[in-house]
Amino acid sequence: MELVRRAAPWILALNWILISGILAWNHLRVQRMRHRRRIAEEKPSLRDPRSMRGLALEGLGFLIAVLFPRPHDATPDWRHAASITFGVLAVALVWWALRHLGLEWRVKAVVTQDHRLVTTGPYALLRHPIFAALLCLLLATALLITRPWAAALAVAVCLYGTEIRIRAEDGLLEQRFGARFSQYKARVAAYLPFVR
Repeated sequence: MELVRRAAPWILALNWILISGILAWNHLRVQRMRHRRRIAEEKPSLRDPRSMRGLALEGLGFLIAVLFPRPHDATPDWRHAASITFGVLAVALVWWALRHLGLEWRVKAVVTQDHRLVTTGPYALLRHPIFAALLCLLLATALLITRPWAAALAVAVCLYGTEIRIRAEDGLLEQRFGARFSQYKARVAAYLPFVR
Protein backbone atom coordinates (compact mmCIF):
# COMPACT_ATOMS: atom_id res chain seq x y z
CA MET A 1 0.00 0.00 0.00
CA GLU A 2 2.98 2.32 0.38
CA LEU A 3 3.31 2.52 -3.40
CA VAL A 4 -0.36 3.46 -3.74
CA ARG A 5 0.02 6.07 -0.98
CA ARG A 6 2.99 7.67 -2.72
CA ALA A 7 1.52 7.46 -6.22
CA ALA A 8 -1.99 8.78 -5.43
CA PRO A 9 -1.14 12.52 -5.23
CA TRP A 10 0.86 12.34 -8.46
CA ILE A 11 -1.88 10.41 -10.23
CA LEU A 12 -4.48 12.94 -9.02
CA ALA A 13 -2.39 15.83 -10.38
CA LEU A 14 -1.95 13.95 -13.67
CA ASN A 15 -5.71 13.33 -13.88
CA TRP A 16 -6.39 17.06 -13.45
CA ILE A 17 -3.83 17.90 -16.15
CA LEU A 18 -5.19 15.26 -18.53
CA ILE A 19 -8.84 16.26 -18.11
CA SER A 20 -8.04 19.97 -18.45
CA GLY A 21 -5.91 19.26 -21.52
CA ILE A 22 -8.47 16.97 -23.14
CA LEU A 23 -11.29 19.49 -22.60
CA ALA A 24 -9.20 22.42 -23.88
CA TRP A 25 -7.92 20.49 -26.90
CA ASN A 26 -11.42 19.27 -27.74
CA HIS A 27 -12.88 22.77 -27.43
CA LEU A 28 -10.29 24.19 -29.83
CA ARG A 29 -10.71 21.24 -32.22
CA VAL A 30 -14.50 21.64 -32.33
CA GLN A 31 -14.22 25.43 -32.79
CA ARG A 32 -11.89 24.92 -35.76
CA MET A 33 -14.14 22.26 -37.30
CA ARG A 34 -17.20 24.51 -36.95
CA HIS A 35 -15.30 27.42 -38.49
CA ARG A 36 -14.10 25.28 -41.42
CA ARG A 37 -17.61 23.97 -42.06
CA ARG A 38 -19.13 27.43 -41.56
CA ILE A 39 -21.38 26.26 -38.74
CA ALA A 40 -22.82 29.26 -36.90
CA GLU A 41 -22.22 28.43 -33.26
CA GLU A 42 -23.72 31.61 -31.84
CA LYS A 43 -27.12 31.17 -33.50
CA PRO A 44 -28.70 28.41 -31.42
CA SER A 45 -32.32 27.59 -31.81
CA LEU A 46 -32.72 26.88 -28.08
CA ARG A 47 -30.72 28.14 -25.09
CA ASP A 48 -31.05 27.88 -21.30
CA PRO A 49 -29.04 30.30 -19.13
CA ARG A 50 -29.63 28.19 -16.01
CA SER A 51 -26.83 25.90 -17.13
CA MET A 52 -24.25 28.61 -16.44
CA ARG A 53 -25.53 28.96 -12.85
CA GLY A 54 -25.18 25.21 -12.50
CA LEU A 55 -21.65 25.39 -13.91
CA ALA A 56 -20.77 28.09 -11.34
CA LEU A 57 -22.04 25.85 -8.52
CA GLU A 58 -20.03 22.90 -9.83
CA GLY A 59 -16.96 25.13 -9.84
CA LEU A 60 -17.73 26.21 -6.28
CA GLY A 61 -17.87 22.54 -5.27
CA PHE A 62 -14.37 21.99 -6.67
CA LEU A 63 -13.13 25.16 -4.96
CA ILE A 64 -14.44 23.98 -1.59
CA ALA A 65 -12.66 20.65 -2.10
CA VAL A 66 -9.26 22.27 -2.57
CA LEU A 67 -9.62 25.09 -0.01
CA PHE A 68 -10.00 22.79 3.01
CA PRO A 69 -7.21 20.20 2.83
CA ARG A 70 -6.75 17.46 5.38
CA PRO A 71 -3.30 16.63 6.78
CA HIS A 72 -1.72 14.23 4.26
CA ASP A 73 -0.69 11.68 6.88
CA ALA A 74 -4.31 11.51 8.13
CA THR A 75 -5.57 10.00 4.87
CA PRO A 76 -6.28 6.24 5.18
CA ASP A 77 -4.90 3.85 2.55
CA TRP A 78 -8.33 2.99 1.14
CA ARG A 79 -8.84 6.66 0.25
CA HIS A 80 -5.65 6.66 -1.81
CA ALA A 81 -6.81 3.61 -3.78
CA ALA A 82 -10.32 5.02 -4.26
CA SER A 83 -8.89 8.37 -5.40
CA ILE A 84 -6.79 6.65 -8.05
CA THR A 85 -9.78 4.61 -9.23
CA PHE A 86 -12.14 7.61 -9.50
CA GLY A 87 -9.45 9.74 -11.16
CA VAL A 88 -8.63 7.20 -13.85
CA LEU A 89 -12.35 6.62 -14.45
CA ALA A 90 -12.85 10.40 -14.85
CA VAL A 91 -10.15 10.67 -17.53
CA ALA A 92 -11.43 7.62 -19.41
CA LEU A 93 -15.05 8.88 -19.34
CA VAL A 94 -14.17 12.38 -20.57
CA TRP A 95 -12.05 11.03 -23.41
CA TRP A 96 -14.66 8.44 -24.45
CA ALA A 97 -17.57 10.90 -24.24
CA LEU A 98 -15.86 13.60 -26.29
CA ARG A 99 -15.01 11.10 -29.02
CA HIS A 100 -18.72 10.38 -29.45
CA LEU A 101 -20.00 13.91 -28.87
CA GLY A 102 -18.14 15.44 -31.82
CA LEU A 103 -19.49 18.82 -32.95
CA GLU A 104 -22.26 18.79 -30.34
CA TRP A 105 -19.72 19.79 -27.65
CA ARG A 106 -20.60 23.06 -25.93
CA VAL A 107 -20.01 24.51 -22.48
CA LYS A 108 -23.42 26.20 -22.37
CA ALA A 109 -26.77 24.46 -22.71
CA VAL A 110 -27.47 25.12 -26.38
CA VAL A 111 -29.37 23.12 -28.99
CA THR A 112 -29.14 24.19 -32.63
CA GLN A 113 -31.35 23.37 -35.63
CA ASP A 114 -28.78 20.88 -36.94
CA HIS A 115 -28.16 19.38 -33.51
CA ARG A 116 -27.99 15.59 -33.41
CA LEU A 117 -28.92 13.44 -30.43
CA VAL A 118 -25.85 11.42 -29.42
CA THR A 119 -26.75 8.00 -27.99
CA THR A 120 -23.63 5.97 -28.80
CA GLY A 121 -20.63 4.97 -26.70
CA PRO A 122 -20.95 6.21 -23.12
CA TYR A 123 -24.16 8.00 -24.10
CA ALA A 124 -25.78 4.58 -24.37
CA LEU A 125 -25.06 4.14 -20.64
CA LEU A 126 -25.43 7.69 -19.30
CA ARG A 127 -27.10 10.76 -20.83
CA HIS A 128 -24.42 13.03 -19.34
CA PRO A 129 -21.15 11.08 -19.04
CA ILE A 130 -19.03 14.25 -18.86
CA PHE A 131 -20.95 15.31 -15.73
CA ALA A 132 -20.27 11.82 -14.33
CA ALA A 133 -16.58 12.26 -15.14
CA LEU A 134 -16.45 15.62 -13.35
CA LEU A 135 -18.12 14.07 -10.32
CA CYS A 136 -15.52 11.28 -10.38
CA LEU A 137 -12.74 13.87 -10.52
CA LEU A 138 -14.27 15.72 -7.56
CA LEU A 139 -14.52 12.46 -5.60
CA ALA A 140 -10.91 11.60 -6.45
CA THR A 141 -9.85 15.01 -5.16
CA ALA A 142 -12.06 15.05 -2.06
CA LEU A 143 -11.12 11.51 -1.00
CA LEU A 144 -7.44 12.32 -1.12
CA ILE A 145 -7.03 15.89 0.06
CA THR A 146 -10.24 17.32 1.57
CA ARG A 147 -11.42 17.37 5.18
CA PRO A 148 -14.53 15.14 5.54
CA TRP A 149 -17.01 17.96 6.30
CA ALA A 150 -15.71 20.01 3.36
CA ALA A 151 -15.78 16.96 1.09
CA ALA A 152 -19.45 16.39 1.91
CA LEU A 153 -20.23 20.07 1.29
CA ALA A 154 -18.22 20.11 -1.97
CA VAL A 155 -20.03 17.06 -3.32
CA ALA A 156 -23.45 18.43 -2.27
CA VAL A 157 -22.82 21.80 -3.97
CA CYS A 158 -21.47 20.13 -7.10
CA LEU A 159 -24.43 17.73 -7.29
CA TYR A 160 -26.85 20.64 -6.94
CA GLY A 161 -25.12 22.47 -9.80
CA THR A 162 -25.08 19.31 -11.90
CA GLU A 163 -28.79 18.77 -11.35
CA ILE A 164 -29.46 22.33 -12.55
CA ARG A 165 -27.39 21.72 -15.68
CA ILE A 166 -29.06 18.39 -16.39
CA ARG A 167 -32.55 19.87 -16.10
CA ALA A 168 -31.53 22.70 -18.44
CA GLU A 169 -29.95 20.41 -21.04
CA ASP A 170 -32.63 17.73 -20.85
CA GLY A 171 -35.32 20.37 -21.23
CA LEU A 172 -33.71 21.74 -24.38
CA LEU A 173 -33.17 18.28 -25.84
CA GLU A 174 -36.78 17.37 -25.10
CA GLN A 175 -37.98 20.53 -26.88
CA ARG A 176 -35.80 19.76 -29.90
CA PHE A 177 -36.24 15.98 -30.19
CA GLY A 178 -39.58 15.37 -28.49
CA ALA A 179 -40.62 11.75 -28.04
CA ARG A 180 -37.26 10.48 -29.30
CA PHE A 181 -35.46 12.15 -26.38
CA SER A 182 -38.21 11.20 -23.91
CA GLN A 183 -37.74 7.52 -24.81
CA TYR A 184 -33.96 7.86 -24.51
CA LYS A 185 -34.35 9.60 -21.14
CA ALA A 186 -36.69 6.86 -19.89
CA ARG A 187 -34.18 4.09 -20.58
CA VAL A 188 -30.79 5.78 -19.86
CA ALA A 189 -29.67 7.17 -16.50
CA ALA A 190 -28.64 10.83 -16.29
CA TYR A 191 -25.12 10.69 -14.83
CA LEU A 192 -25.29 8.23 -11.93
CA PRO A 193 -25.74 4.61 -13.03
CA PHE A 194 -29.19 3.21 -12.26
CA VAL A 195 -30.54 6.64 -11.21
CA ARG A 196 -32.91 8.15 -13.77
